Amino acid sequence: MEQQTIAIKGMVCNRCLIMVETDRKNMGHSPVRASLGEVSFASDVQIDIAVLEKRFSALGFSLLSDRKKQMTEEVKRLVEEVYNGDFDFPVRFRFSDLAKRRLQKDYERISDSFIATEKKTIEQYIIEYRINKIKEYLVYSNLTLADIAFKLNFSSVAHLSTQFKQQTGLTPSYFKDIKRKKLEIETSTESI
Repeated sequence: MEQQTIAIKGMVCNRCLIMVETDRKNMGHSPVRASLGEVSFASDVQIDIAVLEKRFSALGFSLLSDRKKQMTEEVKRLVEEVYNGDFDFPVRFRFSDLAKRRLQKDYERISDSFIATEKKTIEQYIIEYRINKIKEYLVYSNLTLADIAFKLNFSSVAHLSTQFKQQTGLTPSYFKDIKRKKLEIETSTESI
């Protein structure tokens, strides 16, 4: 069966996928396949692009027509998959090798497209993503720095701490203090 695929910017998590699928069903369009960043419909389904753009805009998404933007969104989804904390990193893991294999493109082309749309390198984006994940883990989990370093593929706790300090100007212990204070506030409000 032939399909028409529409790429969607900002659709990067499972909650986004559910929102788009629900919206499409409410419009009477049953997608043939929906995945992060795109929805495919049977070729015989009439899709009004202007209506689709308006509805997706209301959900916080936009349609991607530019191939560079599409490739950038694919890279972002891959970064999320790899650095979400559940990826099983192989020995000598290189993101560039995985991106080449998954996107089936030369890494230089992938990188150039990413820089053109995001105005930063993939490596800078990965660093920012990992730093945000560290903050999240420090404040909202009971993981140790060693656990976090392992989950996010840092070579050591020292490497994690150094990069964290370089990027934020703060130490990981500062964020642990935020968690401690947050718990103190929660405990004191529960006793009221």
